[in-house]
Amino acid sequence: MNKSSIGFLIFILSFQGLRGQDSVLTFQQAKERLINKNFYLLAAHYEIDQADAQVIQAKLWYNPTVYLNQGFSNTLPQDYKYYKNQYEVQINQAISIAGKHTNSVKLAKINLEINKHQFSDVMRSLLYDLGNNYNNLATLEAKEKLYTEVLNSYQRLIAASKKELEVGAISVTEDLRIKSEYIAVKSQALDNANQKEQYLSQMRTLLQYPKDTLIQVAQKIPLFNNSFLLDSLIERALVARPDLRVSKLYQEYQQQNLKLQRSLAVPDLSIGYDYDLGGNYTTNYNGLLLQMPLPLFNRNQGNIKETKYNILQAGLQKDYLKITVTNQVIAAFNQYKKNAEGLSNYTDEYLNSLSQLNRNTNTYFQKRDISLLEFIDYQRIYISTNIQLIELRQQFLNSVNNLNFSVGETVIDY
Repeated sequence: MNKSSIGFLIFILSFQGLRGQDSVLTFQQAKERLINKNFYLLAAHYEIDQADAQVIQAKLWYNPTVYLNQGFSNTLPQDYKYYKNQYEVQINQAISIAGKHTNSVKLAKINLEINKHQFSDVMRSLLYDLGNNYNNLATLEAKEKLYTEVLNSYQRLIAASKKELEVGAISVTEDLRIKSEYIAVKSQALDNANQKEQYLSQMRTLLQYPKDTLIQVAQKIPLFNNSFLLDSLIERALVARPDLRVSKLYQEYQQQNLKLQRSLAVPDLSIGYDYDLGGNYTTNYNGLLLQMPLPLFNRNQGNIKETKYNILQAGLQKDYLKITVTNQVIAAFNQYKKNAEGLSNYTDEYLNSLSQLNRNTNTYFQKRDISLLEFIDYQRIYISTNIQLIELRQQFLNSVNNLNFSVGETVIDY
């Protein structure tokens, strides 16, 4: 297809509702609404807020501990000590050593970055679903327009045939054959309308439209870009893909987790101050407290070993995902080129000739220059050829959508 014929293609999608206001959506407007209105995407964003709260929590220090021991009774002679004047106060502060606090904060920050890229990946997947739904909906509407055109032609022909049948100009068999073809096309149109309702339902769900909203979708087909280089697209994907970024960050997360687990093998140190009035060898006792568990049995050996295996596993998963991303981009790029080549067969000259032939066919049959079988054959050719073109356009747009999805960013905007 030449550049003028690829150009812009407008499909109008509409359905009846209870409200009197139309919502005309370009694909750009649909993407903007998805980002601002989709419940699943909004809910996924809270995971970033939760991870940010975990960073705040990781930065906090232990609370100090206060201990009070107030004398309750004294069995010794009253002239020794009065029990109400005996009490002990301790203030203890646990301090993490060996870098536990620092490692915990770094781990929480990496987890925050992971959640940000996971959110981007959720958005990428939703935009991919939106693109496919949008393209499929436009395709069904284009078929609906074609079926309406053909059915109107058959209706005019049936009305004319009724008069001819009354005067004996055509046979009952020919009249039934025309009506049978009309019913067959109408059945195809009904099946198309049912599929359209399914995609309308999915579109309302994705974009959070009320059930009574009237929707009109405007769509265009971008020009084929022959300047893309496969190696360049692969490099872009390896940098831009959020799922690959998550995989790399997860490996960093496990490496940082290993540092944390090693630091956890060293127990926390507790430092405190002790004041004792009348309960020690001196009336006013002041003391320094130091407390630490002895790491004789539990040195966090199991968690350290598990984390080492997690690092090895994360590395393999990252390498596998890099191969997967590369192959996905290759497949999407090849599909994009092949669909563009298939679409190029439908030149303006060919499509104009097909439309002119369809108009002439109706005139020729009414003048009886062609037979009924020839007329029906021409109609079927007209329908099948246009449906092939509509579906090729859909496949081309889906391949554009898939290429954007595979690379992880918009390389073709439409």
